[in-house]
Amino acid sequence: MFGRKNQPTASSALKRTNHTPSIIAEDIRITGTLISQGEVQLDGRIDGDLRVKHLVIGHSGIVEGIIEADSVVVKGKIIGSLTASKVVIESTAEMHGDVFHDTLSIEAGAIFEGSLKQRHEEDNVALLNASEGDSIPESLINDDNDLSFVNKQASDQSKSSS
Repeated sequence: MFGRKNQPTASSALKRTNHTPSIIAEDIRITGTLISQGEVQLDGRIDGDLRVKHLVIGHSGIVEGIIEADSVVVKGKIIGSLTASKVVIESTAEMHGDVFHDTLSIEAGAIFEGSLKQRHEEDNVALLNASEGDSIPESLINDDNDLSFVNKQASDQSKSSS
């Protein structure tokens, strides 16, 4: 009766108890990091990083930051990198940044400026084998495949002006 009430711990406070999507309306602007273990429908703007399970960026949604998710559907605008298992970029989308994915779909009409990189387990295995004493091939050391489109252009310009 007069004892302490059980306070939820930090990990249980983040556990998802229902499956209702979190909706960020068109008139909402968030600055900072957003973390969710469920689905997020974004129609507003987020200036910061997102770490969510499922993300749907609506037609009016804008993200300026880094996105990590299991699946992402983009109908709005992203300025930054996107890492997800499944990525769907619809015809109304505008993407400025790099996409790291397992599966990818880009509809005709979408604006995309950046690089696409499919995640492979073989890449990790090759690097692990090289760290066990094998020498790394010169082509991998000097290769700039991980640079985005914009960074590659800047790199090429600096090489040609040197």
